[in-house]
Amino acid sequence: MLRIRKQATKRDVLGFRLSMLTHEEPTLDISDITVIDPDNTYYMRMGSEAMTGYHIGLNHVLVIDRSLAPVPGSIVVFYHEADFYTREYWPENNRLLLRADSFKETLIIEDLQHWVCWGVVTLTLNPVIHPSQRIGRYSRVCAC
Repeated sequence: MLRIRKQATKRDVLGFRLSMLTHEEPTLDISDITVIDPDNTYYMRMGSEAMTGYHIGLNHVLVIDRSLAPVPGSIVVFYHEADFYTREYWPENNRLLLRADSFKETLIIEDLQHWVCWGVVTLTLNPVIHPSQRIGRYSRVCAC
């Protein structure tokens, strides 16, 4: 995947005290904070409410790093039986528990079953926009 990053132009900010002096202020780029490895970072929307106990709600945006290896307790996106799932990674002796809020949505994968860890969730983006503002181009702001 090829990613093209825009070159942000620096702007001069004039101060109130010394108006004759100008200084360059770096622009804030959210990807500098949220993306550690740009070549292996992907975004997905959460498609169910299976992880609300982990503060991941329906349609929240997940930032996923495919270069990280899962450790017990990490939130992972995995591929199993033609579907993607987001669950807590919890390996046990001869099986893998992929925990959700309820036991009903928890998946237990035995040794013979095929599954692929697609990536580790590093961050979630939670919406704070008021529902009445979700119109027009703001209808899909953040994870709303």
